[in-house]
Amino acid sequence: MVMRSVFMKKIIHSNYMKVFLLCLVTSGMMFLPSIIANKGLFTLVGDFNYQQIPFNMLSNHAIKSGDWFWNWSTDLGSNFIASYSFYTLGSPFFWLSLLFPSSFFPYVIGPMFLLKYCAAGMTAYGYMRRYVSDSRYAMIGALLYAFSGFSTVNLMFNHFHDVVAFFPMLLAGLDRLMLDRKKGWFAAAVALNAFLNFFFFIGEVIFLILYYVLRYVAEDWKLYLRRLPRIVWEGLLGIGMASLLFVPAILFTLQNPRLDSFLYGPNALAYTGSRYLQLVKSFLMPADLMPHQSAIFPSDFSSSSAYLPLFGPVLMIALMLGRRTWMRRVMLGCLTMAGVPLLNSLFYILNASYYARWFYMPVLIMALMSAVALEQRNTLPVKKSLLISASLLAVLAAFLLFYPWSQTQRNAVYHYDQFLFYLIAAAAGLITVYYLVWRFRGARHWHASALALTVIFCAGLGLFNIFATHSIYDYQDGKAIQDTVVKTGKELKRRLPKTEDYRIGISDDGWNLAMVADLPTVNSFTSMVNGSIFEFYKSIGSPRGVKTIIPEDAYALKPLLSERFFVNTVKMEGNPLYTNFYNGTGMVYVYENKDALPIGFTYDYYVTQSQFQHITDDYKPQVMLRAVVIKDSDVPKVKNYLVPLPESEMFTTTKTEYRQDLQERAKESSTSFRRDRFGFSADIRANTDKFAFFSVPYDKGWSAKVNGISVSIIDADGMMIVPVSDGENHIRFNYRTPGLASGVVIALFSVAAYTVYLSSERLFYRRRSRPSLNE
Repeated sequence: MVMRSVFMKKIIHSNYMKVFLLCLVTSGMMFLPSIIANKGLFTLVGDFNYQQIPFNMLSNHAIKSGDWFWNWSTDLGSNFIASYSFYTLGSPFFWLSLLFPSSFFPYVIGPMFLLKYCAAGMTAYGYMRRYVSDSRYAMIGALLYAFSGFSTVNLMFNHFHDVVAFFPMLLAGLDRLMLDRKKGWFAAAVALNAFLNFFFFIGEVIFLILYYVLRYVAEDWKLYLRRLPRIVWEGLLGIGMASLLFVPAILFTLQNPRLDSFLYGPNALAYTGSRYLQLVKSFLMPADLMPHQSAIFPSDFSSSSAYLPLFGPVLMIALMLGRRTWMRRVMLGCLTMAGVPLLNSLFYILNASYYARWFYMPVLIMALMSAVALEQRNTLPVKKSLLISASLLAVLAAFLLFYPWSQTQRNAVYHYDQFLFYLIAAAAGLITVYYLVWRFRGARHWHASALALTVIFCAGLGLFNIFATHSIYDYQDGKAIQDTVVKTGKELKRRLPKTEDYRIGISDDGWNLAMVADLPTVNSFTSMVNGSIFEFYKSIGSPRGVKTIIPEDAYALKPLLSERFFVNTVKMEGNPLYTNFYNGTGMVYVYENKDALPIGFTYDYYVTQSQFQHITDDYKPQVMLRAVVIKDSDVPKVKNYLVPLPESEMFTTTKTEYRQDLQERAKESSTSFRRDRFGFSADIRANTDKFAFFSVPYDKGWSAKVNGISVSIIDADGMMIVPVSDGENHIRFNYRTPGLASGVVIALFSVAAYTVYLSSERLFYRRRSRPSLNE
């Protein structure tokens, strides 16, 4: 009992607990006004409301119900583990949220945000503590990192904050390995971060290479190159331990066509002037609102912000001017990579789209430099760096406010009140820094004043962005989102038929409602879906981005994809209304499509992809209802079952023919279609040997049996077909996540290897110290 009491006292009085409480108070000041005003709910705008809330609710329900393999509520259906490894499944905060029902998530996310900021502060403190002699400076640096502009601009991306919370452990683990020769810490940090978010981790590997080269090799290349094998070994061990999620996620993401874009020619070497201005602004001014930028861009979802509350870049510049340290080298390397498109794209697997979603990494170095500069403020050129920062801010503001932006736009500012707030906040920070770090740098109670001012600026800037978001997007307040997302989803589940052979479509006002309702759907607002879905929509001339948008005139797609109901918040005249209800904020209308086919029906004809390419995009959906589309190489597999579609029928698509094709598909459609957590089954009666089509995305994890006999699945333009026989056919599809079994084996082996690795020196020491029997 005494030992436990002493241990608890140490924890309570430790600096980590002080940092935790500081971050808790700061984040509380930032979030609690909104949470209290909305009676416990926390919502924001756009992606947060229509992605983060449904994603977490869906994941919560799927985990608890055992639906771990294939998820029917993610677009046309997708690999659950891989689809949500990026958003939820690797996050310890998500697993903590499972203590509550899925519908509680809008109430849970507010407190979760507070915990994420606290975790970010503590891990940042653990990393910075090594580099300052007085831990109070590391506490200030930890606050600057946790509440940086990067964290504020990404409030609508809840899962980004998980990455921010644990990234400092990677650098702390590497430092322990390199400087203290303490093994195991780096491997554990790699395992945590690779498991947390596989995609961000890839960017973190690039940063680790940069950090290792500029922090260590540039300092003593002979010494630290000799230690490189140990880094590689622990890194591989860490990735191995994270393989449970890492392997399935990587295999899944390689199918995503968004990875195929690449920077060519001069675009790889330089950005436009607007982008460089945005980069400068991201360091000098507080974080803007992503969908409602105050200047330069009307909206910007690149996460471009690296502002440190109160201090901005002042202390970083002072340290760079006054000391030639490894931090200076690393920061110069980061600035170079940020300024060259090709180098910046390394953090995103050479993707051509511009993102600054790796800026939390240099922000950690900036926060560390600020902590070190504060401790050494009496010997650094702080006054000079203040002058430089103030001059840059003044020039930037003058250019954005007064220089003509185009022939029709007199300047680069879109929202004056918003821009002036950020400008005044940045200027107020510079003035405060002048008095704090220069004029009164030796004042009594200096540390308490510096800490208090940091807390006020951190909380104030975050609070303003939350308040501004709610003011601008007042129609997406807590109650409205609770009604339109959570309540509507639950009510749809209650009102729609319990049969499982149909899907629903959702209007733009209600993206991802199917995830909340746990219903199969034809569309979604997420980029993490099976690659075959992208293939399908590309083939019909309607390439899919982050949303599924079915062309309005593609009426034949609705029966093809078994869309029986369409959910809208706007009344649609001339459409058969199935039901409607008031969700507390507005009316919801559910329309029934009488032409809908059940999931699963047969075909008599086929058309090859090479032939399909030459059909006009407007006709393609109708042709797909007439003949199944297959690869040219698969013709030998179907030639004894299907007939090639006559060329004359590829270009005639009248309404009468549409009705005939619909009747033909309905004749031999599923009489029974059932979903379960391992796959699905269907019963179809065919009049001869042919192929049955299922509008379920093709995936290597699927296997099929017809009447108990294993059959091969053919990829039919991103969907699946299997051979059926004359008469009754019971068709069974089973799904196993590709890479999951391999990931489990690798993870178990790696954990065992890690255990042996940690204990090897101790075992070797004991064996060496044991006296010989002959002595």
